Amino acid sequence: MLRDSYAMGATVYDLRGISDSLDENDHLFGLIQFKVGTGGEAVEYVGEWDFPLNKLLHKALDIYMSRR
Repeated sequence: MLRDSYAMGATVYDLRGISDSLDENDHLFGLIQFKVGTGGEAVEYVGEWDFPLNKLLHKALDIYMSRR
């Protein structure tokens, strides 16, 4: 998919989130190393929010996820 996207003119791929810590003992430190190693750069955005289309299902999912 990355090759196809690049062939169609895409120049940026969002590797999604990283940890906010650069501590080598952080269990997500390897993920940061991988993403930087592929040419990634850290960019801070305002954030993301859910917009539930079905409030009942959204509430049920919240309850389910809180009990996992």
